[in-house]
Amino acid sequence: MKRLLLLIALAGMSIGLSSVAQAATVINNGDQQYFNSGTSTGTDNPADDHNEPVRPLTIPQETPIPLEGYRWKMRKIKIYLASGNPEIRAGFRHAVRGWNATGAIHFIWTKHRSKAQVIATDGDLTATANQNTAGTTTRQLGTTETSYDPQTHAMLRATSILDSGTLNGTSLAYRTEVAEHELGHALGLAHAQEYQHSVMVPRNVRTGITHEDARSVRLLYNR
Repeated sequence: MKRLLLLIALAGMSIGLSSVAQAATVINNGDQQYFNSGTSTGTDNPADDHNEPVRPLTIPQETPIPLEGYRWKMRKIKIYLASGNPEIRAGFRHAVRGWNATGAIHFIWTKHRSKAQVIATDGDLTATANQNTAGTTTRQLGTTETSYDPQTHAMLRATSILDSGTLNGTSLAYRTEVAEHELGHALGLAHAQEYQHSVMVPRNVRTGITHEDARSVRLLYNR
């Protein structure tokens, strides 16, 4: 499981971006933001327990953007839009178009949640942290939860959540970039280094999907 938290200080409050496939926390200090990456965990898939030989998926060792170490078995990935918020829905829809344009994978919208590999939704990502005796309210912009089979390195499911309370009223471009970051984790990309040109850099999602991101996903999915 992973998280990416983007915490932005605003008048005594922190607001943050999070992505769950990889956990990270961002705190705004003046004009700079700092992130602490977390870890991911695997989950055994009981559906694969029928005495068939284990064939691990190929995970490339060298890619422009770091990888989580797992991916989907298929390149056509069904995604279900569970959010009823029109602004969040628009952000996810544009993010899906962006990733599909890479030619590495193809997200397919489904009207049936039970048939989806990826769930795209919104939620309240508010958290309260105690610092000494004072309470600090923080908000994540988004979070992505993933599970995978550690034997085969196959992704089993992913849920990407955007915080509507923070993102409502922002530009469509920004909501799209945050959604692109979260869906990047849902595809198997990890956080990029700050010096890299990538939507997977937590402090600089405003690049959108870059050539480096697209090449990394194409290598990951053997395209």
